[in-house]
Amino acid sequence: MNVGIAYYPEHCEPRRWAVDYRLLADAGITMIRIAEFAWSAMEPSEGQYDWKWLDDSIALAAEYGIGVVLCTPTACPPIWLTEQYPEVLPVHKNGQAVTFGARQHRSYHSPKYLEHSCRIVEKMAERYGAHPNVLAWQLDNEYGGEVKYDFGPCAKQAFHRYLEDRHGTIEALNASWGTIFWSQRYDRFDQIPLPAPIQSDLMMWHHPSLELEFARFSSNGIVEFARAQTRILRKYTGDRPITTNAFMFSWGDNVNWAELFAELDVAGVDIYSGDEYEIAFYCDAARGALARPFWIMEFGASSPELDRKLELVSQRGCSQFFLFKMKPFPWGQEQAQGRGELLTITGEPARNYGVVQQYTRQLDTKKQEAKYQDPQPTGAPGSADPGRSAAKLALYYHFDSSWCYQLSVGDRLHYPDYVVKTVYRSMYEAHDGLIDVLYSADQLGEHEVVVIPLHTIYDAALEERLIAYVHAGGKLVVTADLFRKNQHNVYLAEVPRLFRELLAWQPNNFILDAIDTRQSILIAHEYGAGGTWVVPRDASNEEWLETMAVVLKA
Repeated sequence: MNVGIAYYPEHCEPRRWAVDYRLLADAGITMIRIAEFAWSAMEPSEGQYDWKWLDDSIALAAEYGIGVVLCTPTACPPIWLTEQYPEVLPVHKNGQAVTFGARQHRSYHSPKYLEHSCRIVEKMAERYGAHPNVLAWQLDNEYGGEVKYDFGPCAKQAFHRYLEDRHGTIEALNASWGTIFWSQRYDRFDQIPLPAPIQSDLMMWHHPSLELEFARFSSNGIVEFARAQTRILRKYTGDRPITTNAFMFSWGDNVNWAELFAELDVAGVDIYSGDEYEIAFYCDAARGALARPFWIMEFGASSPELDRKLELVSQRGCSQFFLFKMKPFPWGQEQAQGRGELLTITGEPARNYGVVQQYTRQLDTKKQEAKYQDPQPTGAPGSADPGRSAAKLALYYHFDSSWCYQLSVGDRLHYPDYVVKTVYRSMYEAHDGLIDVLYSADQLGEHEVVVIPLHTIYDAALEERLIAYVHAGGKLVVTADLFRKNQHNVYLAEVPRLFRELLAWQPNNFILDAIDTRQSILIAHEYGAGGTWVVPRDASNEEWLETMAVVLKA
């Protein structure tokens, strides 16, 4: 696993670059991430570009043996863009436009924002796409971070087009959503509102089918924006890898990772946590997005026990690791705080500088020794490619079900918090090894145990795969809310086949309605050569640990 770091040449006097690069090279750092917030430095006014600082900083890095991951700067539109084209600003659910002054003040659905974003990306790609020291590209920064949903006019028009593409006719939408309820039938797509809060004396909320479709639409807008940038870069960058830096679900999982990374070369993730199980989850989740080694794009440089965490992420499939950041910012909203640095604000090595230096030197020694040894087989812990075959356990993460829970309980962190901090944690504590995080039915492999928590949205393809999986000897653990609703967020009126096949379920009812006792395992049933276990949808960490102990011994 190679080590890199976030660096901001636009923040420094050019005379400082050589000093910084020497310190990085001495620490064994071989790559830097740059320019993700530098749009105004590249294009200080519309159509006027300044590339000299970027040219010089990239060229000088090469002299010190440091390659560059060049980031597109579209997360921070410059003020001239927001002044000339106010439509680029997103609108908050309270009806107020997000103002200039921070970051991610952009509507993914604004034609003017898309036009200017694609233009700056194309200008960068033309200039640096074939540059010998630009080794990879990062799209934007933490898509869907600060601004998660847009309630502006551009988003509304795009939402109507999205609904028409998905449903075909307004009659089909009415039938699927059940808009006969409360006389909410629509005659045209442009009548459908965005689900901003309804002002009333008693709490009111929008139709749950509308809410779920808007969550999907919002994720899809980010995915399409990422793909537009990717198409531009691929015209100029050859086989240089393209990634982006997805953020932890602790701030919301409003972007579908599986779709975001589907057309990229490597999954990238930012991890800020002191909990070993949480770090492991995001490693497993990033590895699962493309079923291959991943990159950590940001990890706190002052993290305690950094040496241990470097080994942890390497063992779980990280092939390129970037610290954040080289030194503190003296200005701005992250001034002198951030998430740790490798140097002090005056430029001296900080606590973990020596830790990184020792790790990279040991890595160089291992690389030299490896030249005279047989390479590790694919799937071996710590190898470049852990592979799915190395994982005994798998956890299924379902974005649609997460968004469904977000709407029903009014807490956007309910699903990710529970899945990561209770379900995954219990699996991690019960099992010493990799855990595959799955996002679709076709990722289901030959795992010994598959855990599917809070998957309330029915999926016919997944149902068929699970029946075959258990019949062939697999062990399946689900929560009692499995397959309660259809894709439109409407409750099912018939029990799916899975309940009869895997649980010998006879009454015309769902588990959640029929079982009123409380215990760690509600149902345990053998089917074919395997078995299925049902646990409460709010089982505690202790109850999950009890369940995992039973299942692993079965």
